[in-house]
Amino acid sequence: MSVVWRRTIPQILVAIILVVMTALYFLYVDKTTKSALNYWDGLLINYSIVIAALAAIVGGVDLARYHVSLIMKREREQIPFSLITLILEVVCVIFAFYAIATGVPILTQPQFSWIYLNLQVPTSSAMYSILVFYVASAAYRTFRARNPPALLLLVVGVIVMLGNTSLGFVIWPGFTPLKDWIMTVPNAAGYRPIVIGVGLGTIILGLRLILRKEVTWMGRRD
Repeated sequence: MSVVWRRTIPQILVAIILVVMTALYFLYVDKTTKSALNYWDGLLINYSIVIAALAAIVGGVDLARYHVSLIMKREREQIPFSLITLILEVVCVIFAFYAIATGVPILTQPQFSWIYLNLQVPTSSAMYSILVFYVASAAYRTFRARNPPALLLLVVGVIVMLGNTSLGFVIWPGFTPLKDWIMTVPNAAGYRPIVIGVGLGTIILGLRLILRKEVTWMGRRD
């Protein structure tokens, strides 16, 4: 029975969902069938929203348990960050319930919007700005002209960077059209096979899921 619940039923559900979603976009029998497929598609989307919300609740509870355990263990270096995380999580939950009680959408709730705009956005920007140093280091190592392919990469990278800046236009106006040609011809030629490969891989993965040959998504490899 445990194998049925852990493996068979999830595989059957995934296969049914994939068949319904595929039939909606690729099959057309008549208006009645199309209407029925649209109904089931909307129903599955609503269920997915509910499941995602429940998963977010489970994740929030697990996050709180993790940071509470760190505080209980008296991890001195981690305690300030854990306290901040717990306080912000509790405050956001309170504002969410307040928004539900007042009938105001959570995204337009003033206090929640203030937290998002004044805390979430600046911290996210700071995290992304730190990546600049790693990108610069990686670019320095990549653009070293050790061989002809590396030299070609260096030249193309410089042309694209100069074509995206006003300084490049001041140096030579031809950088902009040359950059556009590189992006629309060689770049597109190299990008399209990748897209085709991803599409074929997605189709194969979908077929494996429908045929119940793919089990790694359940955390199992047998």
